[in-house]
Amino acid sequence: MKLFKLLIVLLIIGCSSNNQPVSNTSSLDYNALDSFIKDSLPSTLNLDINYSDVFEQWKDINLINTVKKIPLIESKQLNFPINLLKTDILKINDKNIPHALNHPQVIGRFRVLKTDILKINIDDLSFENSKTFRKHLKDIVNSYNALVKTMNLEVSQKDDKILLN
Repeated sequence: MKLFKLLIVLLIIGCSSNNQPVSNTSSLDYNALDSFIKDSLPSTLNLDINYSDVFEQWKDINLINTVKKIPLIESKQLNFPINLLKTDILKINDKNIPHALNHPQVIGRFRVLKTDILKINIDDLSFENSKTFRKHLKDIVNSYNALVKTMNLEVSQKDDKILLN
């Protein structure tokens, strides 16, 4: 019976010592992430305002342009805008691009942007995956810039062809 009481006491002591709080040494440094967003992300390009009538034919262009807001958002607030962007980008059908922009180069650049947006994981943002998150964030901005550059180039080349004829 004494052995049984001793086992119960040891069990209670063992269980109570396991309830010690575990320190989380892997918390994310949001100040460092804010600095990265403000200093290390490339500047976003703008669509050429001379061709705004052409760009506005693509009803989803405003949705795509929300990528420009990413560098302006604090890192602690990124969850909602990125998840919204991921949801909205899925709604865009690259078969509905207006004729003036319906070129393989534009479609390809849009698909790369869409892929980069979908592969970022903001829901599991931690110290361990912050390097991957930063890379994906940079990929999104670079893909957006490549899309904008390609769209500007395509409409200006079309305009040049019309002037030459």
